[in-house]
Amino acid sequence: MAIYTFCIVAYHFIVKLLSPFNKKARLFSNGRIGILQHVEGKLKGDSSPRIWVHCASLGEFEQGRPVIEKLKATFTNKKIVLTFFSPSGYELRKEYEFADYVFYLPADTKSNAKKFLQLISPELAIFVKYEFWLNYLNVLHANKTPTLLVSGIFRKDQHFFKWYGGIFKRTLFYYEHLFLQNEESKKLLNEIGVTKCSFAGDTRFERVVEIASKPKDLPSIQQFSENNFAIIAGSTWAEDEKYLIQSFITLKQKHANLKLVIAPHNIESININQLVSIIESANANLKHHKFSEGNAKEDIDILIIDNIGMLSSIYQYGQLAYIGGGFGSGIHNILEAIVYGLPVVFGPNYKKFNEAIGCLQNGISYCYSEQKVLDELVGELITNESKRRQIKEECKKYINSNLGSVDKILLYIQNITRN
Repeated sequence: MAIYTFCIVAYHFIVKLLSPFNKKARLFSNGRIGILQHVEGKLKGDSSPRIWVHCASLGEFEQGRPVIEKLKATFTNKKIVLTFFSPSGYELRKEYEFADYVFYLPADTKSNAKKFLQLISPELAIFVKYEFWLNYLNVLHANKTPTLLVSGIFRKDQHFFKWYGGIFKRTLFYYEHLFLQNEESKKLLNEIGVTKCSFAGDTRFERVVEIASKPKDLPSIQQFSENNFAIIAGSTWAEDEKYLIQSFITLKQKHANLKLVIAPHNIESININQLVSIIESANANLKHHKFSEGNAKEDIDILIIDNIGMLSSIYQYGQLAYIGGGFGSGIHNILEAIVYGLPVVFGPNYKKFNEAIGCLQNGISYCYSEQKVLDELVGELITNESKRRQIKEECKKYINSNLGSVDKILLYIQNITRN
C-alpha cells in the first residue's frame, strides 16, 4: 500500500507541475486545493443520511446517471454526494440537479480517505465501472459501509488477475456486490474467488433510451441533413478525421447529396483549427462551416460542431454514424447512435467495450483499420437502403434486450438500505 500511495501522491504532484501549461491539468490541480475544507463547509449543519456515488469522468457519469436518478426518486430523505476524478466530468456536471453535493475526489491517500469519508459519512457507496481506489475501499471496508460497483467490466489482462495484483485483488472482496456488464466478467471474478457479483448489464442503455425519447430539436442540423445522406461523426480525434475526410471526398464524387457532421471530442480552438486544416489540405473545394457561426447554408458539405451537449440529439438526423477514438485509447459512446437505429463505423481499438463487441456480433456496427475498407463499408451502407432498414430493426432488438439493469441494482439497494 505504501508504494501505491506514493504513486498517487507522485501523480498529483506531476499534474500540479504541468498545470501552468495544460488547462485540464490546471483544473484537476486547482479543483483540489483546500478540497476537504470545502467539503466540510458545504456539509456543515446537514445531518441528512447520504449516498456517495463516484465516477471517473463524463462517460462513467452517463453510466451512473440512471442509478443516481432512480435513487433520488426512491430515497427522498437521503442526499446524494457525487464525486469526479476528472475535470471533464466535474466541470460539466458540477450543477447536476439530481446530486445534492458535487465534489472533486480528494487524492486517494489514507488520511484523505479517512477524513473525506468521516465528513460525508455515507450509508452506501457506489463506484462506477472502473473505479478501484484502494485507500477509499480500505476505509469503507473498515467502516463497514456497504459498497457497490455498477456497470463493472473485467478483462483477463487487468492487474486483478496477475501474480503482482494481490492488493488490488483483495479489495474486490470489500464490495458488498459487483454488478457486471457481461458474463465473462463474472466468470473471471468467480475464478479468483469473488462470488458476490452478478450480470446486470450496462446502465447506459436506460440512459440513451431516455435521451432518445425526448431529443432536442435542432432546426439548423435538420435543415443541413434534410433530403441528404448525412454521416454523423461523434467524438472524433485527428486520426479519425484524416480517414473520414478522405472517405467523404471519395464518396462525394459518386453521391452528390452526401453531407458530413463532425463533432470532435475536443472542441478547443486549437483542435477545431486542426480539423479545418485537415479538411482544407485534403480538398480546398470542400465547403465547411462551424456551428457557432450561425445556420449552415445549403451548399455546405461539412458542418463542424464546436460546442458540447448536442451530439446525442444530432444522431436523430443522420443515416450513418462514425464513432471516434478507435485509433487512440478506445472508442467513445456508440449507444447514443444505435438508439436511433443508425449503423455505426469505428476504428480498431474497441475490444475494451462490451457494447461494441455486442453490436459487431449483431451486425449493427463495423470496424475498419484501412482507408479502402472504410470507403467500401460506407459506400455499401449509402447505397443499400434495405441493409440500413435491417440494421435499424436489429438496433431496436439489441437495445431492448439490454434494458433492466437499473431496476436490478435498485432492488438490491432497497434490500440493504434503510429507507
